[in-house]
Amino acid sequence: MHRLMGNGPGRHLTRGFLVTALVTAGLAATGSSATAASVTIDLCAVPGTLALPGDPTAVDVPFWGFALPDNTTGSCVGVPARVPGPQLEAATDDTLTLVVHNLLPGGHTPVPEVPGLEPTAESTGTDGDGNPTVQVSYAAAHSGTYLYESSGDAGRQTAMGLYGALVVRPAAGQAYGPETAFDREAVLVLSEIDPAFNADPDAADLNDYLPTYWMINGKSYPQTDPIQASPGQTLLVRYLNAGFDNTSMALLGLHEHVVARDAHLLPQAFDAAAETIPAGGTEDTLIQMPDITPPVTAGFALFNRQLHLTNGPTTGSPSAPTPAPGGMLTFIHP
Repeated sequence: MHRLMGNGPGRHLTRGFLVTALVTAGLAATGSSATAASVTIDLCAVPGTLALPGDPTAVDVPFWGFALPDNTTGSCVGVPARVPGPQLEAATDDTLTLVVHNLLPGGHTPVPEVPGLEPTAESTGTDGDGNPTVQVSYAAAHSGTYLYESSGDAGRQTAMGLYGALVVRPAAGQAYGPETAFDREAVLVLSEIDPAFNADPDAADLNDYLPTYWMINGKSYPQTDPIQASPGQTLLVRYLNAGFDNTSMALLGLHEHVVARDAHLLPQAFDAAAETIPAGGTEDTLIQMPDITPPVTAGFALFNRQLHLTNGPTTGSPSAPTPAPGGMLTFIHP
């Protein structure tokens, strides 16, 4: 993906742009903007440690993630990394500038990208703490679901966890227009981790990349967050595939109405019980929650159709522990 150069000071937040931490819970509020705006946001690229469910104890895996600067000082020093990064939101036709502060180890340089938005300018600099910065501006955004990521080091930075969701909204309660109105929303960033790669990303060979944990919003089941939607409501699910493999997500007991792919409304939406989201792609689906009496208290399973539903490696050795059930699985609860 090509990138162009330019300059301009970064700020933490300007009108028309909202950063939320709700991606961890999988739910986000809606909003709208009366007029387009130029918006700039600072992101920190920092190292961290992720606790993944294991058998019998959690497995701590190093990763690199995006985070927001400290609310009081504006500094990136000491802020915890997140995977995925904080959910970013903007209104249709806003212009966007990302300023990434580099606190990565080993001299790695973030390469911020938003596939689907046209970069118009890029510059480098230094922040008040002496950390290098990379600033990229993008042309006016159209409505949709976008993946933002750092593709540096031939994709190693994305594999290490530098990715997140950007949602561009046309109006409150709509994904693209009136035909995509919804009552509730879930933003699901799909990804995977190979602990051996994360332990030594500089020396690891990506040809040997072998994920053993599959995640929804940075968590493997049973850590994944459930999705809540009341009977009769329309649930919008925004999928973002930050992994290297095409990922099919299946929903038991309900159909998903696929309305958009890669931030583009489909000319003809369709119903699907399972739908594949390509690596690096996004997809928007609408789910009509049934009004069933008595309600389905167990919920509706939403899971990886390739059956990446385990936590930990499968060695095949009788003396080695078998992987625990888990993986890319959550439930929609009425």
